Amino acid sequence: MRPGKFNLTPVVYLDTWNGLSAVYTSTGNTFDSNLATVRMMFRDGDGSLGLSLTSSSGIVINDANTWDFTVSPITTLTLAVGTWFWSVETTSVAGTIKTYLAGTLEVLQDATYT
Repeated sequence: MRPGKFNLTPVVYLDTWNGLSAVYTSTGNTFDSNLATVRMMFRDGDGSLGLSLTSSSGIVINDANTWDFTVSPITTLTLAVGTWFWSVETTSVAGTIKTYLAGTLEVLQDATYT
């Protein structure tokens, strides 16, 4: 399975990033059990991890039965200027790990920075 690609709206370095809300639905295939954990990772072009958010820090599972979760806003985004590759990895109560979403986030240079 190839993850759905979603490129996030660019954000200026040190500005607030608005976060992400998602509800996964199934068309014909059902999830093997409720949602247990969620992790969102941001990696640079070399694959180095810049930021990791989890359902114990930065992500809220709103409803495990419906696979509804929210990645909380980050007040001061400190990822370096450039393009970051992100993915959201989920784990079900049964232990199945899946990456359903991935994409990019462009962090822009602050216009007043010299």
